[in-house]
Amino acid sequence: MTQALLKSCNKKSHLYKKYIKNPTQENKSRFVVYRNNFKKIRKAAERHYYIRKFMDCENDLSKTWGVIKTLLHGNGISLLPDSFLINNVEIKDKHLIACKFNEFFTEIGPKLAAKIPNSNASFRDFLKSPSISSIGIELTSPTEIISIAGELRTTHSRGLDDIDPELAKYVIGAISKPLTEIINCSILKGVVPNSLKLAKITPIFKAGDRNLLTNYRPISILPYFSKFFEKVIYERVMSYLTTKNALFKSQYGFRTGHSTYMAVMEMCDKISEAKEKSHFSMGVFFDLSKAFDTVNHKILISKLEHYGIRGVCLDWLTDYLRNRKQSVLYDGHFSLVSDVTCGVPQGSVLGPLLFLIYVNDISNTSSLLHFVMFADDTNVFMSDKSIHVLVNKMNIELKLVGDWFKANKLSLNLEKTNFILFCSRRKLANVPRCDISINIDNQCISKVTSAKFLGVHIDEHLTWSEHINVISKKISKNIGIISRVKHLMPRNILVSLYYSLIYPYMSYCNVTWASTYHTRLTILTTLQKRAIRIVCNVPFRAHTKPLFRDLKILPFDCINKLQIGIFMYKLNSNLMVTSFDHWFCKNSEVHDHYTRSANKYHQESVRTTTRQHTIRIIGPLFWNSLPNELTSASTMYQFKYKLKLFLLNALV
Repeated sequence: MTQALLKSCNKKSHLYKKYIKNPTQENKSRFVVYRNNFKKIRKAAERHYYIRKFMDCENDLSKTWGVIKTLLHGNGISLLPDSFLINNVEIKDKHLIACKFNEFFTEIGPKLAAKIPNSNASFRDFLKSPSISSIGIELTSPTEIISIAGELRTTHSRGLDDIDPELAKYVIGAISKPLTEIINCSILKGVVPNSLKLAKITPIFKAGDRNLLTNYRPISILPYFSKFFEKVIYERVMSYLTTKNALFKSQYGFRTGHSTYMAVMEMCDKISEAKEKSHFSMGVFFDLSKAFDTVNHKILISKLEHYGIRGVCLDWLTDYLRNRKQSVLYDGHFSLVSDVTCGVPQGSVLGPLLFLIYVNDISNTSSLLHFVMFADDTNVFMSDKSIHVLVNKMNIELKLVGDWFKANKLSLNLEKTNFILFCSRRKLANVPRCDISINIDNQCISKVTSAKFLGVHIDEHLTWSEHINVISKKISKNIGIISRVKHLMPRNILVSLYYSLIYPYMSYCNVTWASTYHTRLTILTTLQKRAIRIVCNVPFRAHTKPLFRDLKILPFDCINKLQIGIFMYKLNSNLMVTSFDHWFCKNSEVHDHYTRSANKYHQESVRTTTRQHTIRIIGPLFWNSLPNELTSASTMYQFKYKLKLFLLNALV
């Protein structure tokens, strides 16, 4: 509401009062004309205001939701509570609340670690032979520092150094040389400045009662220049580990070129492979409590040395973990500074990589279990033709996994850890339920019919019905939101809202779960068409194919084809990670006959429909059907552009 609009609003009220006091035709006419003109101007101003707001938060889902909440409810900002209930005592002093938050956050890790029972095994028992080579550290340069500044995410979030990253990036060129000298000095001495180890923590409400500390999670902001120190070391450590193939190949978290859909894809491949052989397959989905906060620094340093990170690099990382401190900011009040004694630094560049190194050897616990991991999301799979043999083997191997968790001081939440028995409905009906008992640390874990893995709901028959039902409800809700705000938005902003609120649900891991029977996907196809009609402001039953072409938006089935095509292009161009190297073969590798299809991918013969719907089968089938001008594209970007255009042109 601008000053001019406020002035006009007051004048409208004045004319209305004048008309009420003296209800003549002239006074009424003056009021009605002014009111109508004011309404047009106000709506135009409101429309312009929200257009600008949505454009400012383009491609940022959290900010988009903030604007939508403001639009729908008048105020999208949730106020902090005035008091907290701590040990049954109501506390209103904000400085004391900040101190209690800090105490709560810093004690999470040590308290969980203290509850972990001692293990007869040592963490060293699960490590293989130490690396015979050691890392060599190259010093940085001003060019690399400027490059790092361009890669860092630009925000206005300030740490305890009170430096605005958005402003600081403009002066990096001028200070790159002295900053390079400081970082190189830090590397050579193996010392990290203590001022870079201070974290500003902001409590963020999760769910439940707002007056309880336990319903908040910490968001950490580190000093701006600490990211430069960390990024330099990160690049060298990651490069070394990649060269030595030290990281577990089925670890898909926080690694360049790796993604969540790859982890889900590998998991589905193992399950469908077992079903193809008429075997029972079992998946155990572990749940770790605050895994990043409970990392033991002594164990981590020992593992770093084991993998060949020694010398000055190890000294630097040891000092990096030492003497870390944090302070909580609550409603403008800072807490006292507290020591952080365990865990990897949240919000840091190095934290995720250090965690990957910490959990890297869990796969050494068993040669029978197949591990699929995404950072702290750890899942294991095993199959056998006999259900009794499968259960016995799984219990034996899970004992070893449980010993690894205890030896490495990671807290396993057995209440949320569960397992699924994957098999056909016919085989499941013949399984005596009383014989299936899976135990970890002498405690039974629950059997479920579906589980959430990396945001994808997987069910015992691999039908994806549960996942489709969940996302269809979310999409339906978001379509309602777009419908309520469409009168304020031009088409281009509504398209942006479609890509922010609807498209992510349809595209996320689509390459795995959307390859199923079309009847199961009908609801998503219908919802997408409804959204497109709202964006284009056309009647409810309007034909949608011209609308998709006009907006250059892919229909749901084409989203799946696009993702399959991208996966196969990466594989064909040797851009895919090593986990998928041996998934496919060319016809020329199967037989010696020279045919027109010799250079095409070999099509496997499969028995079950579950296997038919996996990328192993549909990937080669779709790739072989594409014209040569597409498959021979020189770059990934060019292929993606051409394939999208090809799919849109096919809409007739």
